[in-house]
Amino acid sequence: MKQKELAKWLKIIIVFCWLFGLLFCIYVGPETGKNILLDSGSLKEVYKPFIAFIWITGIPYFFALCIGWSICSDINVGNDFTLKNANRLKRVTVLAMTEGVLYVIALLYIFISGNYNTNLLMILLLILFFAVVIAVFTSLLSYLMGKASELKQDNELTI
Repeated sequence: MKQKELAKWLKIIIVFCWLFGLLFCIYVGPETGKNILLDSGSLKEVYKPFIAFIWITGIPYFFALCIGWSICSDINVGNDFTLKNANRLKRVTVLAMTEGVLYVIALLYIFISGNYNTNLLMILLLILFFAVVIAVFTSLLSYLMGKASELKQDNELTI
């Protein structure tokens, strides 16, 4: 796949991720909260904090998508292996870890309060798992991108 075509497809995927994230924050999250929390007698009081939590955890997600868009723009013009992109991937790693920490705090709150629901725990653990996986792989890609950038600079200096 050529660079411009790859960048175009990645940007299309980012747009769909953006739309899915908006749909999740505006509709799916609140509806799931209604079904799980409002139907449970002991969890009704955490519905509004749950919605606020969904919106707060959307912030790192959307920032990461913006960073991904910037990386795709660099791929489009042929600046794919740069230290700038390696640093961007490091920022995505930090954002994913931030997301993970937020979900760990949510899990701790649920366990400490004693008001936990199996469905809610499964959703939180699944999102936490994805956040950790994304953090690990973007950290790995950041390291590899940095090394590739160094090799590219060495090759450009060699005649």
